[in-house]
Amino acid sequence: MFHVSAWIGSLNFAFGYVLSPLGSYITDRFSYRFTAILGSLSGIIGFLLATLSSKLWMMYLTYGLMSGFGYRMIFNSSMLVVVDYFDKWRSIAVGIVTSATAIGMFVMTQVTEVLLTAFGWQATLRGFAAFYFVCGLCSTVFVPLNKFEKDTIYNKSTKESNQKKTGSLSLYRNRSFLVMLSSFVVVYFSYFIPVVHIVSTATV
Repeated sequence: MFHVSAWIGSLNFAFGYVLSPLGSYITDRFSYRFTAILGSLSGIIGFLLATLSSKLWMMYLTYGLMSGFGYRMIFNSSMLVVVDYFDKWRSIAVGIVTSATAIGMFVMTQVTEVLLTAFGWQATLRGFAAFYFVCGLCSTVFVPLNKFEKDTIYNKSTKESNQKKTGSLSLYRNRSFLVMLSSFVVVYFSYFIPVVHIVSTATV
């Protein structure tokens, strides 16, 4: 049973990677704010529907696919908006965001354990939906770059590079990119399997 349920979390990660180019396309076509809010809505709906799941396969669709898509849209837009916002201190900004992701995962494991013990899995998933709602609120501050045209941080070359960006799904036709994407999907599709088995066989 452990290995069957472990696929849910793995699918959450892997499906997000499969749709990463689509997320980039949505970002280029619309905005970082729109993409992050869309991801937040997808995550909220996915987790709320997961609380109503009476069969395990329903968790694959809700927690796995819908929430996985939402997580990747939020993550991608949050990373890309930092790259666009910062010029002089870009490397430091990206480092802070990347570190925050790792720290957040460490904290969430403790929060998840507390919620599961105190309220059960359904209330925990509703709590995750609330976290996605907070992400949606935070993403409303992703102000478009044209609001900062007079800011000295954004030089002419940065503006020109932003103007050349166009939405495209051509990455799905790039063989080298598909090989790399497939490797990420395979790795993350099996991500939770050994972790779950280690926990299930551990002895105190």
